[in-house]
Amino acid sequence: MLPSDELSDEFDVLMRRAGITVPEQRREAVLTAYAELRDQMLLLRDRYAHTDEPANVFRLTPAERA
Repeated sequence: MLPSDELSDEFDVLMRRAGITVPEQRREAVLTAYAELRDQMLLLRDRYAHTDEPANVFRLTPAERA
């Protein structure tokens, strides 16, 4: 996890890029939620490789009847 100042700076940059203004009274709660979401994303990203995902198969013609 990033140190608190770096996490806060990253959050500020992302909010600025997205054009979102977080009210000061909600900033701490939103920053905490962002930190938790970021941790979850890292956990999921490191856990599975793209090859672990099942492939989807789409059939454009009806299956033949047995």
